Amino acid sequence: MFRGKNFLILFIVLIFAGLLFFIMKDDGEIKRDNIEIGYKTNDESQRIIDPQSKVDRNKEVIVSLHFKNNSGKEKQSEMFVLKVANIKDKSDVLIEETIPNDEATSGYEFNISSGKLPAGKYQFSLYRDNSISVKKVFTFK
Repeated sequence: MFRGKNFLILFIVLIFAGLLFFIMKDDGEIKRDNIEIGYKTNDESQRIIDPQSKVDRNKEVIVSLHFKNNSGKEKQSEMFVLKVANIKDKSDVLIEETIPNDEATSGYEFNISSGKLPAGKYQFSLYRDNSISVKKVFTFK
């Protein structure tokens, strides 16, 4: 009887560990559109190394966008548009990047030169076919 309980506990722990492994496993697929900023990118993964929410505006900043893959059922987005506006006046767009989309588009990156934006908070908004996909606020100090 004692042996059966130990076996049952071991079996439950192994099943839990297996489920946790499959849930946490990163298969490289992008789950949703994302915006990251930082100073360096990983050449292999094309991801920002140590993404920041506050950056030094006197250094060159890299903006990296990652796009969720469309499944076969969804219509392919024609384009992505990134708009950067001051958080105080979102109607005043300071930077606008249009990214054409084709089957192979999974991301895009560009640089913001040092001193291009004054110190303050900015909303980065990514639009997919004129609908907002993701928005994030970043601080330039």
